[in-house]
Amino acid sequence: MHLAGRTRSGKSDHVIPQRVEEAAQYMQASSGSRRGYVPDVRSREDRAAPGQTPSADRNINIPQDAFSSPYGFPQQMTGAQRGYQMPPPVSPVSAGPAAKGHSSILKTFLILLVLAGLGTGGYFAYNSYAHQKTIQDKVTPYDNLFCPGVYVDGISLGGMTPEQAMNSVQSQIQQRHDAWSVRLMYNGSEVTVINSDMLGLSVDPTSVMNEAWRQGHTGDQEQRYNQMLLLEQEPYSAFTARPDGNTQVIDQVLDEIKRRIDVQPTDAVMTAFDPSLDYPFVISDESYGYQLDIQPVKEHLYQMASTLESGTIDLLPARLEPSVHKADLMKHYMLRSSVYTNIDRHSTENRTMNIQHAFDFINGYVLQPGSTFSFNRVVGERTEARGFLPAIEYVYGEHVEGFGGGVCQASTTLYQAAVCAGLQIVKREPHSDSVTYAEYGMDATVYWVGKRVIDLTFKNNTEEPIYIVAAVRPDPGNKKRQIAKVMMYGQDMGNVHYEMTSERIETLPAPFEPEYVKDTNGTYVTYKDQQQSVSKAKEGYVVNSYRLTYTGTVLTDKKLLFTDTYSPKAERIYVGVKSR
Repeated sequence: MHLAGRTRSGKSDHVIPQRVEEAAQYMQASSGSRRGYVPDVRSREDRAAPGQTPSADRNINIPQDAFSSPYGFPQQMTGAQRGYQMPPPVSPVSAGPAAKGHSSILKTFLILLVLAGLGTGGYFAYNSYAHQKTIQDKVTPYDNLFCPGVYVDGISLGGMTPEQAMNSVQSQIQQRHDAWSVRLMYNGSEVTVINSDMLGLSVDPTSVMNEAWRQGHTGDQEQRYNQMLLLEQEPYSAFTARPDGNTQVIDQVLDEIKRRIDVQPTDAVMTAFDPSLDYPFVISDESYGYQLDIQPVKEHLYQMASTLESGTIDLLPARLEPSVHKADLMKHYMLRSSVYTNIDRHSTENRTMNIQHAFDFINGYVLQPGSTFSFNRVVGERTEARGFLPAIEYVYGEHVEGFGGGVCQASTTLYQAAVCAGLQIVKREPHSDSVTYAEYGMDATVYWVGKRVIDLTFKNNTEEPIYIVAAVRPDPGNKKRQIAKVMMYGQDMGNVHYEMTSERIETLPAPFEPEYVKDTNGTYVTYKDQQQSVSKAKEGYVVNSYRLTYTGTVLTDKKLLFTDTYSPKAERIYVGVKSR
């Protein structure tokens, strides 16, 4: 008789007799007493025989006499001790023909019964049987051995008996414990050395080994099977050494190290404005701060202790950034303008000294944002009492000697520097005639004698202070000549800079008739029949002055500052007033 079953794909497939027999046995054991199950009538506590699989709550409650090692592992377990009843032996039967015939009939009957079952769902029963057998084949060999993927102190315990595992771990512990030390290093130098005596380490592997044993030995076979699969993907690793007792000593050591390393950052600071320096600002460098987080150091230290790994820990404090860097700070103290005017070689010593004396009041002046600079208020009245010397000055069309002659060159240089620094010009007046140190439209006169006052004022319209440096210096191109120089520093203007220019827009013809002036002081002549021409007739001009704005090298703006009229001058003739 030909017997065949059908797979889930619908194809006919021969049943292998041996597998059918196994399936038959599995189905025979599929219920109650037919599986050979013998009910255990003992109490729950009595059923906890030595070696029985621990419950799924991962707590091991095993009587002390059931252990063969000091940390409480089960002895070698027999079949009955592992929680199942060994099947009863089969009674021997006669080996005669009758016995063989009965056995053959019984086997045929069972096969027919299995095939009938397969036809009505037996296929799924066989799959379940195969799954259970896979679990059993993987789990059972490790009933009394550590499962693969379990490590203690870096030692692979997989396949070891509890006794072998304990011996392996303990043999390594003492040697490494005695030799263990960790050097703490900072910036390449040794700070201190930590050893096991300082930490008060003690090593008791019992609890660690018990927990390692639970990996793959907790729950029923299927739960153990799943645990073993998990161990293949993510091995379990534990360590026996643990800091024991008061760790105050190591805490104190680390706290002291932290106090030595920790430092707050400092910002770059402008500490002085010194106009005598080439760059007139003293700016301290920024410094980085450092902060050591000792908790990771402590954890690293304990981790090395737990693995008894000697070595070195480099202390790497976090670097704290200062809020202000020198490079950034210098952007608030950038040169905005630098202007000089030539001091005429015929300038007297007194006149040159008056220029320098006026600059003495201006040099080092700091003009705050929104504030207005007044030349007369800062320099003050030009008097002998205030240190000014007598020198020729140009006043209302006249060259006269007075205290402070030459100060107008200081005011003109300061005015041009303010224009080129981008500051707002509030008040400025030109001379009535040309001057040797500036083009038409680019001068600024000042005067203060009694009620006759002419002032120069400008406003700091930037967001940062303006720092002024002013001095009489040797001309770099001609050491025999001197210049009046003004520099202004302040907020960085980026790639923008300003220049000043002027242009004559109209020429006014000179008067034909001369102008006669009585020389009451006898400066040029004394008697009525005497006269002297002191200045020739001159044309006049109407002049526009501009502030030019450049972005890079491109002219981006041209702003009119002032329109000045320099009146034409008649020939000036002085005549005497006395009779002979």
